[in-house]
Amino acid sequence: MRLGVDYYPEHWEKERWQTDLDLMHRAGIEVVRIGEFDWSLYESEEDVYHFEWMDEILDFMNNNDMKVVFGTPSATPPKWMTDKYGDAIYQADIHGNSKIFGTRKHYCFNSDIYREKVRKLTDLIAARYAGHPAVEGWQIDNELGWADTVRCYCDKCEQKFRKYLEAKYETIEKLNKVYGTVFWSQTYYSFDEVIIPRAGACYDCCHYTQGQNPSLLLDYDRFCSESVISFMNEQVDIIRRYSDKPITTNMLDAAVNSGTGIDYFKMAKTLDFVTWDNYIEFQWGKAKDETVSRDHALLRSYKHQPFWVMEQQSGPCGWSKMGPTPTPGKLRLWTYQAVANGSDTVVYFRWRACPFGTEEYWHGILGHDGKTNRRFDEIARVGAEMKKLSKTYGALQPKAKVAILKSFDSEWSHEIHKHVEGFHYDSLLLDYYRAFYRMGISVEFAAPEEDLSAYKLVLAPALLMVDGQQKKNLEAYAKSGGNLLISFRSGVKTMENTFLTETIPGDFAKLTGIEIHDFDPLLEKETKVSGVFGTGTAKLWCDIITPVTAKALGNYIGDFYAGTPCMTVNAYGDGQVYYLGCDLDEKAMEQLMKYLCSKAEITTGLYAIEGVECVQATDGTNDALFIMNHNDYSVTVPVEGEYTEMISGEVVEHTVSLAAYEVAVLKEK
Repeated sequence: MRLGVDYYPEHWEKERWQTDLDLMHRAGIEVVRIGEFDWSLYESEEDVYHFEWMDEILDFMNNNDMKVVFGTPSATPPKWMTDKYGDAIYQADIHGNSKIFGTRKHYCFNSDIYREKVRKLTDLIAARYAGHPAVEGWQIDNELGWADTVRCYCDKCEQKFRKYLEAKYETIEKLNKVYGTVFWSQTYYSFDEVIIPRAGACYDCCHYTQGQNPSLLLDYDRFCSESVISFMNEQVDIIRRYSDKPITTNMLDAAVNSGTGIDYFKMAKTLDFVTWDNYIEFQWGKAKDETVSRDHALLRSYKHQPFWVMEQQSGPCGWSKMGPTPTPGKLRLWTYQAVANGSDTVVYFRWRACPFGTEEYWHGILGHDGKTNRRFDEIARVGAEMKKLSKTYGALQPKAKVAILKSFDSEWSHEIHKHVEGFHYDSLLLDYYRAFYRMGISVEFAAPEEDLSAYKLVLAPALLMVDGQQKKNLEAYAKSGGNLLISFRSGVKTMENTFLTETIPGDFAKLTGIEIHDFDPLLEKETKVSGVFGTGTAKLWCDIITPVTAKALGNYIGDFYAGTPCMTVNAYGDGQVYYLGCDLDEKAMEQLMKYLCSKAEITTGLYAIEGVECVQATDGTNDALFIMNHNDYSVTVPVEGEYTEMISGEVVEHTVSLAAYEVAVLKEK
């Protein structure tokens, strides 16, 4: 476990560099990320290259015992390139209008010219710096897909999308059949006629691309995700020809990536490790502690190994206006939250607030004046503590026996057609995660096709569609003794985003042992339910369940379906398959997860105190119990056994007292 910082020496006079590095060492910072926005410095005009400035920076870093993660600069094409090539490089928005120079991420992932330019510069950089002793790793681009740039609507994308569809469906007749283009006279007679789903006639009365064919929309989501991954992988392949150092890219949180995003499970396959950017309180709002914990869990799950936070908030930040200053103690708390949830390196963004450019309000550890301050002192404290903890612990990972399935295909389909007003797939997954978070039970996320045998309990909320392999995987998990919960809106669609004609729950009928002939999408009303979860309220959806081989575990107590099951359990092989036909309020959801954990023989009820996060982690040899107080007031947390608090060295018995935003790291004696 160690600390780093995002540093931009090109923004400052060379005379300042030594002061910065000396201060970094004082703060316990061991690695810097550099270079991800510097294309115009490398190539001032076409094929005119300059590397002396980066040579000097890297030599300086090496001479000062500072390791570097080297960023490729493809996020920001230079002005001369956009002037010369224009629409051959630019993205287009949903109306088909070109995005222009002046911000960043304005390039199209499917631009052949831009890809050629990226490959050439990446090759030159990798060949020159692969062997430099300061370089310990590589970052591809920056925040791929940020600012809704995954989906481009230019002519370049349209041409390549048509080729993508032709490779997938082979004949236009097959595409027409799969898509159901007979609806609304949408039949195509060649792949050259297929459109990309720009804003249509329904756009003004609805939003986004509603009204477009849902199969077309889902295929376009997949195409765009694969385009981004292909763009990234071209750089990965080039770097690997020269370097054996690990390669990553910095991902985004679940909320930003949801909807039309990138399939991070697929992206992670070619990366050596994954990272993400964690901003908790900034211009655009505040994230709840359980949401940040969920995002850490997601990143850990994409490769099921330690991850980095490549940008960790270190000051008040925003673009057009600033968010709040992190309250004393929060920078330390957020760092420990990342470490507890599986991050072995936390890199703060940024070292010093820049006095110019779009991010002049985006404060780092140091302010515009470059002087040490309260935030510096807090991070220096964390740096000293991390070095102390590293004498005992290696990379820590939470002990997770519960998995929540996440399907990007289902996520995109839900965003295309939400099934009911107010429904969001990502929010539903967070509802499930929150219940375990409050019980101090660590959770991982998994793709539906992954090996699930390590988990005692697997949850599949709104798993809208599965392919044959994924279906067999879930059946095998249950048959071998697993505990599986499937929720409403699962197994009802094909992988082409059309509805199955089998009785709901379609692909999961045999697993669940139920039939659903009716349902109630809730709009401006609520329905009461009762069962093994106590009493609760559904606010989004109610499946009206007919058990076939399943047994009822809960019933509706309101509306025209009062007395019918809202939840069932079905024996399948040596396992149990639960079906939850509705959403639940927070209290009922937590009670349900306690019930399921008891059935799966998972220890519950660790320290369920509001605003207190508890994580049990291990490095494979030594265990650690992290207790983190996210409240702005003191708490006393009961503990069982005798521990050593690893930061202070104090012996802990019975209780741990934590001030606001305080942290304890306990090791059992």
